[in-house]
Amino acid sequence: MPRLMPVAIAMMIGLGGARAEPITLSGSIGAKPVFFEMSRNGDTVSGWYFYLKAGKQIRLDGKLDHRGFFDIQEYSASTNTRTGALAGRIKEGHWAGRWTPTTGQGPRALSLDPLKDSLKAADGHFHCTARRQDVGFGTAMSHSLDLTLAKGRVTGLTLSRSVRSGDEAPQRCALAARDLKQISDRAGIAMRARREGGHCTLTILGAGDYLVLHPGQPGDDCRGTEGARFCTKDAFWTPLVLNRKTGRCVSVE
Repeated sequence: MPRLMPVAIAMMIGLGGARAEPITLSGSIGAKPVFFEMSRNGDTVSGWYFYLKAGKQIRLDGKLDHRGFFDIQEYSASTNTRTGALAGRIKEGHWAGRWTPTTGQGPRALSLDPLKDSLKAADGHFHCTARRQDVGFGTAMSHSLDLTLAKGRVTGLTLSRSVRSGDEAPQRCALAARDLKQISDRAGIAMRARREGGHCTLTILGAGDYLVLHPGQPGDDCRGTEGARFCTKDAFWTPLVLNRKTGRCVSVE
């Protein structure tokens, strides 16, 4: 099973520059809410997106020119088959265009914006478990969350992930509030491991009715720090999506 590409969480900061720029967006394709994480290097963009209700990873690879026009192809993460294309233009930070599938269905409107919600007013207690099976790979995945927010502060957190393949012992990852300290972030909430070495960062991003919890950043797999292990040997994290209205969650695979 392909692993998710960890991408730094930041807003798009312009269309120029030679360095790779992280791009994090939320919005809709047709009437369905979506979440995008990409990286831009010159005129090339790559990354992934998923529908927030489903959590199924879709790979992206395409072009974004200096005028803001984009032409991006999408691929199934499991088969690498092209499944559609996204085309349009960025104006004043807003991405508008069309998504056209390869199946012959009609195109749908695409509307995306950089993430801006600081979650400073976020409140609530959320408890959920997401389960998923991959029959082709013979794996069963479980993701659990217990999260308490009070005016944008994380006052309680337990996040865990378990993956079992066939008859093998399950591989697990686990994080708790005691492992992390909250740090400032322009968009959403960021938490960093209290211990040094082998850094671990957890970001919580707001996308409408949804929260996206993303352990790890580039060069930071959130598997452990000096003196503390957050994952067993072969385990790894993937993002978790929480619907704040329904209290339900889905893991991104």
